[in-house]
Amino acid sequence: MFNLSNKDLDELSKDFSLHKNTFDNKSFLITGGTGFIGKWLICALNELVKKNNFKISITVLTRNKNLFINDFKNDKNINNINFIESDIRYLNEIKPEKYEFDYLVLGANDATYEFTLNTSLLTDTLINGTNILIDKFVSKKTKMILHLSSGAVYGDISNLKSGVSESSNANFDISDVGSMYGLAKVLVESTLNNFGYKNNINITNARCFAFSGPHLPLDKHFAFGNFIRNALMNEDIIINGDGSPVRSYLYPVDLSNFLLRLFTINKPNITVNVGSSHQISIKNLAEKILDVTNLNKKVIIRNSDVEHPEKSNFYLPNTSYAKSLGLKENISIDESILRTFNFYQN
Repeated sequence: MFNLSNKDLDELSKDFSLHKNTFDNKSFLITGGTGFIGKWLICALNELVKKNNFKISITVLTRNKNLFINDFKNDKNINNINFIESDIRYLNEIKPEKYEFDYLVLGANDATYEFTLNTSLLTDTLINGTNILIDKFVSKKTKMILHLSSGAVYGDISNLKSGVSESSNANFDISDVGSMYGLAKVLVESTLNNFGYKNNINITNARCFAFSGPHLPLDKHFAFGNFIRNALMNEDIIINGDGSPVRSYLYPVDLSNFLLRLFTINKPNITVNVGSSHQISIKNLAEKILDVTNLNKKVIIRNSDVEHPEKSNFYLPNTSYAKSLGLKENISIDESILRTFNFYQN
């Protein structure tokens, strides 16, 4: 599915056979299904169907279902995916059909700089879109809403070299337009938590950090994707800054399996960091990508001043709570580089 390797598909959803009550005969609505995390989560759910013979209905909210269908047109086993073709901002305009879902996944947002700096589009999509989604699709059948939130909710965490924990206080410069994305995500979390409390629906806010892997965009501001693109084109890797910022990258197989795990936890309110605990500097990441892909190229450090909305030397999650809930990091950074490179090369 989605042209993923058999190795990736084999490792998805392989430990959930005992969770029949959670997944079998259940229905999911996924917004943001065409995005990076959305695609992987759909793959994971589809593998649950194949591996355990679970009956799972997946409905994807997408602005263009034909583009989405083209991504998995080679998969002959898909008969459980439906579509609602609409922008989340305009859900009120779709035909007044009666939809009922056991689980809602709220991931209809864009983490690119262009989106985060467009305050009108950002607030309309995240805040208004969330309220419309709740009004349109939450029913008595709904058990849980999984919100794909962001590490941006913490604001500036540059000084937290060991990673930010869920109990950490946020640190925002409200005069900086780059703070809007994180603040909007905080408001969405708060809206959902309040709604869940009043309506007895479990809310899980999964604060997502940085990821590697197939389907990661190669032409956005994600360093991992940019460097993989350089390797594919047999180019030197140019770092406009000094290469010192530190990140961590979770492979999407481990990400998807953990998101599935969150559905099995029957708690009224979970807020959890989702990411890797293994730190690596941007410079070292570039060097490692060249090494793993066996390219005789150079990493060029330009030391130029680069202004970005997220001004964090350290953008790292503390994953202690996630690990207590079942997060496992089985795919190393070297293996994730190799799998991502091979995916795009093929």
